[in-house]
Amino acid sequence: MRKLLFTLALAVLSQVSFGQAVNDQAIIPVSVTLNSILRLTVVSGGNIDFVVNTIDQYTNGINLLGGDARYHTNFTVSSSQDFDVTLAAEDGNLMGQDSATHTMPLDNIGFDLTADGGIVGTNWDLPTAVLPLALAPQNIVTGMGGASAGDATQNNFTIRWRLGTREGTMNGSSLLVQSLSPDRYITNVFLELAPK
Repeated sequence: MRKLLFTLALAVLSQVSFGQAVNDQAIIPVSVTLNSILRLTVVSGGNIDFVVNTIDQYTNGINLLGGDARYHTNFTVSSSQDFDVTLAAEDGNLMGQDSATHTMPLDNIGFDLTADGGIVGTNWDLPTAVLPLALAPQNIVTGMGGASAGDATQNNFTIRWRLGTREGTMNGSSLLVQSLSPDRYITNVFLELAPK
């Protein structure tokens, strides 16, 4: 009886093992590598030099918004993701070069921003008023979610600088009223590009 049960079990198992479908599979790994592209390029106006040499300039400041590129900084951004750009001065004041005791308040320098290529309010937001230069970083380009990433053609900006014009929240006193010592006053300004 044992032999009969054993033979019957073998017959059933052989039928089951032959009745199963044959599976064959291969694994194909797929990967995607995204390299970050975050590039800010100052195209022109990397050195702004205001020279005040008339009483009118001491009184009303220097503001050549037209086509005078001497007071414009053009920069572009190429980015693979949405981004912001901040601007900040290196020092708390402009520092005199002839004497370390000579300082000029940063807020005598102001700026606004224009853009070519993209659409304000769609790709990014820009300040709507003249801002004074400050030590603390100021957001000058605020990227819109899913819309600011792009090439230098889309993200092309111009900072239009001015000195002593008392616009917006700039210093409310003219250079003449401040009675600043004659000197060459300088500071560095940093543009910083950061992903959102």
